[in-house]
Amino acid sequence: MSDSRFPRRRLSGLQPEALMAQGLTGEGRSIEVVGIEIETPIGRGGMGAVYLGRQVSLDREVAVKVLASELAEDPQFLERLEREARVMARLRHPNIVAVHDFQRTDDGAAIVMEFVEGGSLREKLRQHPNGLPVAEALRILREIAAGLEAAHASGVIHRDMKPENVLLDAAGTARVTDFGLALPLHEASTRLTLSGTVVGTVDYMAPEQFRGAEADARLDVFALGVMAYELLTGRTPRGSFDAPHRVRKEIPEPLGAAVMRALRPEPAERFATVAEFMRALEVPRPRRWWPWLMGALVLLGSGVALWPESPAAAEVPGEWRDAAAGTRIWEDVLSGDWRSENGMLTSGPNICVVKLEDELPESYDVRLRLTRLTGQYSMALFFRSSGRMASVELDAWKEGLAGVQLINGQDLRSGYGFRFPLVNGEPHELFVEVRPDEVRVSVDGVLKKTFVTRGLPMSITPVWELGPNPRPMALGLGSYMSSTRFEQVEWRPVEARQKE
Repeated sequence: MSDSRFPRRRLSGLQPEALMAQGLTGEGRSIEVVGIEIETPIGRGGMGAVYLGRQVSLDREVAVKVLASELAEDPQFLERLEREARVMARLRHPNIVAVHDFQRTDDGAAIVMEFVEGGSLREKLRQHPNGLPVAEALRILREIAAGLEAAHASGVIHRDMKPENVLLDAAGTARVTDFGLALPLHEASTRLTLSGTVVGTVDYMAPEQFRGAEADARLDVFALGVMAYELLTGRTPRGSFDAPHRVRKEIPEPLGAAVMRALRPEPAERFATVAEFMRALEVPRPRRWWPWLMGALVLLGSGVALWPESPAAAEVPGEWRDAAAGTRIWEDVLSGDWRSENGMLTSGPNICVVKLEDELPESYDVRLRLTRLTGQYSMALFFRSSGRMASVELDAWKEGLAGVQLINGQDLRSGYGFRFPLVNGEPHELFVEVRPDEVRVSVDGVLKKTFVTRGLPMSITPVWELGPNPRPMALGLGSYMSSTRFEQVEWRPVEARQKE
């Protein structure tokens, strides 16, 4: 019996053969993976494509990596893919993506691995063009380093560390993946490369990697240094570049110096291990406990609380207000067919948009209960944040994509959202917290993702036909070729607590 909290992705309306061909070379070739139902493409790279699938025997979601058709007949690349599977299967660690199976097929090969929902580190970097908060950047670096340490302890170097090869799960934990270029330590780095070429990604390759010198763990140290620089500054260190602490004032100088050491051209001048690099990033805090203790005693005597308020305590939500109560079908419908019955709004099978509110405060919450009745496409909550319109969508593009569309020009197909396909006939609850710097999206009581909007442009995708709208819209609903019933739509203002 299925659990409605975790809806199953279905093949309804999708043609696996067409998807496989689109993900690979366009030749119409498909790869059948024994025991796996292929559902939808979720990534693509130089060696092939990755698909979301379901392992039938265990009824669980998996990621399936298949070799591109132009490489499938090359025994060198088949060997590389099988090597990756064997390497990852041997590396059991919470910061490394697990591999379940490897299969050679009639026209290629495939790796069946753990499905990690949450997007890549690259997608997170796109939301932080000036760098992540320092504490968060260091946490992610430590998690990546823990995965690399486990690989190095097993005698394996990655050789292709980059943000695209780090996945973030639903809890935000970093998981290292794509060991396609991994080699045993001290093995010649020219093995499993094309003749006359160098493997890796240029911005993350250590200088000795270009020279074809003997590979060791310091290759991964260099790549991790590049990633550390990006996480802290939002920039990729190319050519002549300043130390991180000169780019951002809040970065301690010892931390910036450690990153610069990891990026030194000569391997002997870098950290010998990723563990040594991580120790250098631990900036000790001065122990100034005596003044704090004296202040605490004074505060105790005055009856003032010692502990700061939690972030939630800094906000005061107002009363919930029915957003659909005043909707006038003859005036507020911007496109499509809508019905209003017993306080519920139901959209038709075409492209439907209805306006709910003209004005909203700077910070507010929206909650709604919805059921998609027919169709395979998305529903949308249109909202305004910092004077700009955007949308939260569920099941966008008929691919189970969800989240805030078009932040900084990126739609959900860029991978920065999350996955939540709607199941026709099953009710779901959407809760959206709009703040000046971020938008938090929860589905069925679970926080799915926080979208950073600080200083970034927001807009609505062209697929929505908003039509002529003489009055501004601050809140609205939409469904794309999918009749949807909105049983409850409410919003409430949220005010910041005034400091006394």
